Amino acid sequence: MLGSPPDIDTDKVIAAVEDVDGVEEVHHAHFWQMQEHRAALDTHVVIAEDRWDDLENIKTAIKTRLDEEFGIDHSTLEFERSATKHRDAHRYGHG
Repeated sequence: MLGSPPDIDTDKVIAAVEDVDGVEEVHHAHFWQMQEHRAALDTHVVIAEDRWDDLENIKTAIKTRLDEEFGIDHSTLEFERSATKHRDAHRYGHG
């Protein structure tokens, strides 16, 4: 890993993920530069309680959006239910 990707607007990436139907919040986001031209994202994604059964479709929508809109083709997503999400979590990192 080379550090943070220099050409990615991380706020726009998070906003795009939070715009996916069923997603309520993103936190603990870590952006990485895997290779010279390859970015990655590791984050927690809070899913609405009534959408938990649709988790696989939500995950596919997130990964597709990350790849098509931002060129992020590697992501590790940890999903949380809205009722049991981390409280007072930082948007970036673990703080």
